[in-house]
Amino acid sequence: MLAREPDNALAQHFLGVIHYQRGELATALPLLERAVAARPGEAEFHNNLGLALAAADRETDALAAYRAALSLKPDHAVAWNNLGLALQARNDVRAAIDAYRHALALQPDFAHARWNLSLALLLDGQFAEGWREYDARLVLPELGRDRHRFPGPRWDGTAPAGKMLLLYPEQGLGDALQFARYATLLAEAGARCVIRCSDALAPLLATIPGVAEVSRDGEALPPYQAHLPLLSLPRVLGTTAETIPATVPYIAVSEVKRTAARATLAHAGAAPRIGLCWAGSAAHGNDRNRSLPLAALAPLFAVPGIAWFSLQQGKAAAQIAASPAADRLVPFPADAALVDTAALIAELDLIITVDTSIAHLAGALARPTWVLLPFAPDWRWQLGRDDSPWYPTLRLFRQPRPRDWQSVVARVQARLEAGALEPR
Repeated sequence: MLAREPDNALAQHFLGVIHYQRGELATALPLLERAVAARPGEAEFHNNLGLALAAADRETDALAAYRAALSLKPDHAVAWNNLGLALQARNDVRAAIDAYRHALALQPDFAHARWNLSLALLLDGQFAEGWREYDARLVLPELGRDRHRFPGPRWDGTAPAGKMLLLYPEQGLGDALQFARYATLLAEAGARCVIRCSDALAPLLATIPGVAEVSRDGEALPPYQAHLPLLSLPRVLGTTAETIPATVPYIAVSEVKRTAARATLAHAGAAPRIGLCWAGSAAHGNDRNRSLPLAALAPLFAVPGIAWFSLQQGKAAAQIAASPAADRLVPFPADAALVDTAALIAELDLIITVDTSIAHLAGALARPTWVLLPFAPDWRWQLGRDDSPWYPTLRLFRQPRPRDWQSVVARVQARLEAGALEPR
């Protein structure tokens, strides 16, 4: 149609949306901007332009686009939700919460807005309401609605004593590692806890105090009286900022595995041994903000007297071969099991990692860990603090502005040069 009618704003708009959905922002943005210029009274044009601007990290322009959409159509629930996301990307959390509430007032069954509200509330430390709204994830297909369907009732938190409970993760490895700790509280209340999980997690979660049994995915289900996803336990048990169960370590590694890990590290001699992880899964929705290239960490390798060990797996591990630090960074076996990663972490002096499962594994093992965080972090790291209420041995290094890894790395380098670690 554009070939025949190059100034057709509707065609420009829809073609721009298609390119946006494909991630082709350089093509999408001019089309969407031309459509808005031609028909500035179309709220949907402004809203979709905002989506593309946000994807291009043009947060200020995205905010303006969403506000333009809402000035034209104040009852546009999707635009209110998108405005909330843009505000949260700027760490304007209270304003984001208000925007999500506007969306839900207009459309109470808007599950994505309710999910986003829960994340903002938890980020802001408003746990009571945050946990309640967090259950919105259970109706979202991309967050596990169909991943685990077990017969029998969901546990409602009543009368745990003597009850056989089936618990299960529903999101990533990090979430499972973080929330499996609740089995200890349930066991102390008299419940018998069975955790259903992957082969990768099974040997680690089996060591948590209070886990009576681990049932691996694909095996026949053991008997139980009620079930519940791990990530619903904070709501059911009424976790507040003051009652987060933060006793660590709560995961253990066998001495056999640790002995093998010590052999891997032996050549380091007396030098402090630091593990490094710079990227999470590329499939994660926020990976472009939470991960960084190995090249950005180059200043750390200039600090003398440190033995560096990679904890990186996946495609990002291939960056080692092309790095000037390749001779200083010992690679990790690509086929290593999670329990072997845990054993290596248990024997390291310090772990430096981005926000990925390595941070949770190291925290659960009570290892000293520095977590490098993007400007707008995941809810569990909250805002304005350099410690974690979930993991006492973690220290957080936050971006002072979006996409500024340079200053984060500079602070880490300064801490290392100041003697944060002593020789063994």
